[in-house]
Amino acid sequence: MEVKPLLEVEKLALKKVSIFQENPIHYILRAALASMFIGFGVIVAFKTGGYFYNEHSPVAYPMAAFTFGAAIILIAYGGGDLFTGDTFYFSFTALRKKMTWSQVGTLLTLSYIGNIIGAAVFAFII
Repeated sequence: MEVKPLLEVEKLALKKVSIFQENPIHYILRAALASMFIGFGVIVAFKTGGYFYNEHSPVAYPMAAFTFGAAIILIAYGGGDLFTGDTFYFSFTALRKKMTWSQVGTLLTLSYIGNIIGAAVFAFII
């Protein structure tokens, strides 16, 4: 098993814990931003795939998947906190006893709430 990447996962989870401890609102806003990026990525992927689908092109689905990947890149570079990724980071770190399970529950709950807020705001904007 590769140890170095898993240690980076642990370091990232602990960084997210420190962001939460410094300012919980900032943590929630990062989660909201992540779901807005996903919403943007879905719209772009559907539009891009739709152009190819209407022409009965065999690359319709790969093009949609390719453009959706841009949303994941936006989250990574934009510093968003998506619930699905946080689940892995925090669970792994808690299993290694670097976080408590109560911290995991709190952070995952706030991440989920932030994702819902971001999705609602993005839907309202659209």
